[in-house]
Amino acid sequence: MFELLLAAMLSNLPNLESFPGVESVKVAVDCEEPTLTIVHIRDWHFIEYAEFKADVENAISADQMENQYVVFASEVQEIQDQQELFLNAMVKAGHRDVWIEGLIPEFERAFIHICHVAARNGLYESPNPISVGAAARLFVKRQIKVHALDTDKGLRLTMPLDAAGKLRKISDADIEKREDLMIQQLRNHKGVAIVVLGGAHDLSNNIRPGTKLITVAVKGYRKASGE
Repeated sequence: MFELLLAAMLSNLPNLESFPGVESVKVAVDCEEPTLTIVHIRDWHFIEYAEFKADVENAISADQMENQYVVFASEVQEIQDQQELFLNAMVKAGHRDVWIEGLIPEFERAFIHICHVAARNGLYESPNPISVGAAARLFVKRQIKVHALDTDKGLRLTMPLDAAGKLRKISDADIEKREDLMIQQLRNHKGVAIVVLGGAHDLSNNIRPGTKLITVAVKGYRKASGE
């Protein structure tokens, strides 16, 4: 009983709409006295050049490709700047546990080294400062704790490119399976779990009883996504 009461107390959040950089806050799944509150920061994915090229090659000419990639990277950078402001405010409110899409348990310990390598790399190298995301900036300063949201199995289910380097169709069923695996990564956490995850993902069908789900979009996300 005490553990449930403590978890409910830890799940209390300030007014997230007042946090810097925030465009919208929505309660996707409500719950009285939740033992877990997931704060899903809707992310706008940075993708590497090969995937970007495969995605837009039929829409723009080859000589425009690199310029458009720089524009795309700048949009992602702006969104990450706003996400950093939000994460800083969450830290000040006492919430420091962040789960990152794309990170798997096998690489959790190595993530600090990945961040340091990324800081030295340019846009067309992997990893780079944009690819590791806003959470990495706070992580290297030891302001947050980083956890793996993904699993190797989940990533393999939704690989965007096929063996020929072309975009492939990913089934809704495989996306749901991956999201189920993500929720399993949170199974032992009580209180508030901050999740940095692509904005198209909807975890409302995957969460367990006793869980509250809140989605947060920063100002740049609406512009980039067209919502």
